[in-house]
Amino acid sequence: MFIYNLIRSGIDAVDIILLLLSFAIAGTFAVVLHEVSHGYAAKRNGDLTAQINNRLTFNPVAHFSPLGFLMLLLIGFGWAKPVPINPNNFSNYKKGMIEVSLAGVISNIIVALISLLFLFFTYLAFFTVYVSNSYASGMFIKFFIYLFRISLQINIILAVFNILPIYPLDGYNFLSTILPYDVGAKYKLFMVKYGTYILIGFIIFSNIMRALDIWYLDLFGMVGMLIDKLDFAVMKGAAHVIA
Repeated sequence: MFIYNLIRSGIDAVDIILLLLSFAIAGTFAVVLHEVSHGYAAKRNGDLTAQINNRLTFNPVAHFSPLGFLMLLLIGFGWAKPVPINPNNFSNYKKGMIEVSLAGVISNIIVALISLLFLFFTYLAFFTVYVSNSYASGMFIKFFIYLFRISLQINIILAVFNILPIYPLDGYNFLSTILPYDVGAKYKLFMVKYGTYILIGFIIFSNIMRALDIWYLDLFGMVGMLIDKLDFAVMKGAAHVIA
């Protein structure tokens, strides 16, 4: 659906190629970084399982998930193969679980902020080239605008999605770790049994709300609006600097 909508968008072939290339680079880096961050957080807390399984690498092949890749093509959102960890190896179980749970989300937020900064400087370059009317340079810079904007979008969506307290997302692991034992045990039991269905239902509901243009009931739609506002603010700021 993502590829189909892109082709139907009416933009020219060059822009489609630039967008697809940007999406492939930014999407791959975001999901791989998310998983590698989990692995390094686990290693920091005494668990070498990810390292032993050669998963502390940025080689995307090591993290490839067929289903995650298919979803990336269909809906513009996917995932990598989860990095294996063994919490029993943590020197401090609670501390280790909290750090591992938050590592991926924090890494995505950091990359989103860096992407926003780079987007500002790229807009500066774009407006400078636009004034000079250099087509080749303009297309080159446009690619980086696409790259950093898509990187901003994917990393924010990954962070927001993964912080949801639904099994098997990072938010579930974090919440189940900090809850009191009795409450946490009931929460784990419920989520392990129903979490996957809740998650699928949530994704379907969000897509239906987006199709109906009911943005305030679509989490990803609200995130998209936030990203559009950030993008516009950065572009406007760069234009003021050039002016």
